[in-house]
Amino acid sequence: MQKKSALTAALSGAPAPAAASAPASRKTFLDPAAFPCVAHAAEHEGVAMQPHQAFATLHEEFEQMDIATIPVGSAPTNILSSTPGVVLTDYPLNPRRRRGGQEVFPVSASMDERSSKFTSSSLSSNFLNDAIIGSLPKGLTSEEKMKVLQSTPMSPSRALLQEMSNTAAVVSSRTADGKKMRRQVLKGAVMVFVTAGYSGKRFIFEKAKELGVRTVVLDGPDSWVQLLVEQGIVEKFVPIDFSDADTVYDRCLAAIKLVQKEVGELDGITTFCEIAVPLASRLAEQLGLPCNTPEAVDNARDKHATRSIMEKAGLPTPKHYKISTPEDVLRAAAHVGFPAVIKPISGAASIGVIRVDDMEGLTAAYKRLSATLSSFPAQYLDGDEVDCDLIFSGGIPVFGAITDNWPTVEPYFNETGSNCPSILPLAVQVQLLELSVQAVQV
Repeated sequence: MQKKSALTAALSGAPAPAAASAPASRKTFLDPAAFPCVAHAAEHEGVAMQPHQAFATLHEEFEQMDIATIPVGSAPTNILSSTPGVVLTDYPLNPRRRRGGQEVFPVSASMDERSSKFTSSSLSSNFLNDAIIGSLPKGLTSEEKMKVLQSTPMSPSRALLQEMSNTAAVVSSRTADGKKMRRQVLKGAVMVFVTAGYSGKRFIFEKAKELGVRTVVLDGPDSWVQLLVEQGIVEKFVPIDFSDADTVYDRCLAAIKLVQKEVGELDGITTFCEIAVPLASRLAEQLGLPCNTPEAVDNARDKHATRSIMEKAGLPTPKHYKISTPEDVLRAAAHVGFPAVIKPISGAASIGVIRVDDMEGLTAAYKRLSATLSSFPAQYLDGDEVDCDLIFSGGIPVFGAITDNWPTVEPYFNETGSNCPSILPLAVQVQLLELSVQAVQV
């Protein structure tokens, strides 16, 4: 029988296992200034409760709460249009996932009362889908990228940053002067967001406005983000019909070039919606703007490719096997073993993920997923689950944080909650962050 983690035991009410001893302290390559969670852990090392004690206390408080009266974190806000009779689109909230929205193409059965009024054709107009991602062009070659960069005019913000090259050390420093200079550069910068995500992300646009960023959003014609234009938070909304997958990239590129003429030279193209990342990276590359390469983005979204790359780099990787044909199911079972976790090749928020304990379960899960998604099984690992979030600049990690995920509800791994900063021991957090940095760098 597999040993359950302290976190799982605490929230289930079972006796907590003895806390594992933390790895011995050692020198790390991490810059402490970039990882405040490490400093926090060091400050509380030996003082904070053990994980099972902390979560047991948290669980007691949680059970006493009236869930129905508690606002959901990052939940959709008011998406009713100010124009009578006009209904705006938004990703529906999954009641089983209280941590946030679920940015997948909606089906009518899952939409709320207002959204269910939309026809399937209007849904396809308003939401990105896998067909669009599959139709995207390959990334540029080195020669093509050089030509683009040489012909890309410099925006006022980037010109100002270049003028500050003599004080580059100050601009990038974690000082009051450095912060002041960075905000000076950011004020007036033009940023294009490829889709707005679900409406609980409005705080991102509010913060951008607060920092003086001029925000342009490309999204479906009925997107909720139109409200932010009315409220003066977003400067410009550009409607894009997503129903014709093969032309979405070209139409987005043309729309952004028109924005350049109307608003001014761009400083960046980004997105906070997982499915839109491949589109955003290709648009940015084509326009000579900073971005992760399409190849890197595609590998990051492909869970099998990610694990294969980590494995080749000698980094810890669970057993995995890509299922391309029904005949691969038996080979996958022999390689991975049971229990296993079968999941879509791409996607986020544990959507489509299920634990399987035997060959019958694996076969059934594969048949269900293969109708719409490529899938692969991976070795099931029990223990503490965390998110490691990193920000890189020029290939160097400049910020990182660890979030402890609460035990998920198996077999579908529905999320139940999380806490940040992490309560894991200092040495464990350092190891997690080091591995995360190495995984990104390979």
